Amino acid sequence: MVHNCLPPFKRDIWVILGVSFVVSQVFLSIGADLSWFELLYQTNFLPDTIYSFSLTSLLWLFVRQVTKQLQKKHDWFDRPLSRILLQTILGLALPSLVCVTITSIYFHLYYKVPISATSFPDYELPFSIIVIGQFNVYYIIYYFYRASKVARHDDGRKTGSLKSVIGTFGRKNVPVEAGNIANIFIRGAVVYITTFEGSRLSINYTLDEVFGLLSEEDFFRANRQVIVHRKSCRSFVSEPNGKLLLEVHPSMDEPVVISQLKATDFKKWISHS
Repeated sequence: MVHNCLPPFKRDIWVILGVSFVVSQVFLSIGADLSWFELLYQTNFLPDTIYSFSLTSLLWLFVRQVTKQLQKKHDWFDRPLSRILLQTILGLALPSLVCVTITSIYFHLYYKVPISATSFPDYELPFSIIVIGQFNVYYIIYYFYRASKVARHDDGRKTGSLKSVIGTFGRKNVPVEAGNIANIFIRGAVVYITTFEGSRLSINYTLDEVFGLLSEEDFFRANRQVIVHRKSCRSFVSEPNGKLLLEVHPSMDEPVVISQLKATDFKKWISHS
C-alpha cells in the first residue's frame, strides 16, 4: 500500500482553486454567442462565476475525499477491481449526480427555468462529466507516481554495509558496532559518534560518507549536523513552524531539530519498523 496517496492539502488546495476558476470560465463560454470579454459585462456573469467556481471546487474536494477513503481499504494494487468499481461509482457517477442536482436548483432559483429548458443537458453536462473524470485521473496519476517513487526507493534501500566503525578517544582506537551507535553528529570539522552507553568518539568519516554506509531502516538524517538511530529516539514535539523537536537518549549538547521538509519523512520512518 502506498502512503500519502494524495498531494499535501496545503499545496493541492491552490491547484483546486486555480483550476476551478479556469473551468468556471470555460463553463460560462460553452454555448454562448458572446466572447468572454463581452460576457464580462453581462449582469449574470458574477453570480454564474461564483456558482460555477464554487460547484467545481466542491466536486473536486468531494472526489479528493472519496479517493482518500477508498485508499484505506481498496488499494489499487491490492484490490484493483473493487477500486475501479467504487472509484467509478463514488468518484464519477455520484459527483455527476450532485452536479446535476445543484445545477437544477440553481437554474430554478436564479433563472426560474427548469434545467431541461437550458443548454446544460446538451453541452455543460457532458463537459462536467469529463471534468469530474479528470479530477479522478489527476489523483490516479499522482498515486502511481508515488508508487513508482516508493518502488525505486525500496529497490535502492540500503541494508547497511557498515557493520562497525573505528572511533578515536584520545590515543585509543575503539571498534564500535553500527548497532551500538546512538547518534552521529558534526562539530566544527570533526564527526563524532555517541554510543548507547554514552561514550563519545571521533571517527574518520564525513557525515555524508557514514550515512551512505548505514542502514536507512535504523538511521535517519535528522538535519545537516545529526544522524540518529531509531532506538535513540524517545519522543518528539511538533513546533508551530512545522519543525520537530526530537528528544534522544543519550542526550546531546544541542537540541535535535528536524526541518519542516523532513518532518513527514521522519514520522513515516519512526512509525515503520
